Amino acid sequence: MKDARLSRQLLRFGAVGLAGLLVNGGLVAALAGPAGPVRAQLAAFPAAASLTWWLNRRYTFGASRRPWHQEWLRYLGANGLGWLANNGAYFWLVLAAPGGHRHPVLAVAAGSVAGMAFNFTGSKWLVFGRR
Repeated sequence: MKDARLSRQLLRFGAVGLAGLLVNGGLVAALAGPAGPVRAQLAAFPAAASLTWWLNRRYTFGASRRPWHQEWLRYLGANGLGWLANNGAYFWLVLAAPGGHRHPVLAVAAGSVAGMAFNFTGSKWLVFGRR
C-alpha cells in the first residue's frame, strides 16, 4: 500500500515537474533573445517554482496545516538544494558547455532533472508532511 502511494506521488510529482519545465522552458525561449539566457532564467524560474508549489499542493501531497503563504515560503526554502542543482546545471551548460548558449531550453531540461530528487524529498518531508 505504501509503495503504491509513493509511486502515485512520484508520478504526480513528475507530471507537475513537466508542467514546471514547460513554463520555465517557454519563458526562457521567449525571453532569451531579448534578455539573454541568464536573465531569462532568473525571470522564468520563480514563475515555474510557484506553479509547481501550487500543483503539488493541490494534486501530489495535499495542503499542509500551515497558511498558504508560509507553506509557499517553506516550499521555496526546502527546495533550495534542488534549486542549486537545477540552476547549477543550467548555468554551467549555458556558460561553459559548447553550444549551451545557443540551446538554453535544453539546459532547462537538464537542470530540471538534476533538481527533481532534491525537490521531491524536500517537498514530501519538509513542506507537506509525511503523507
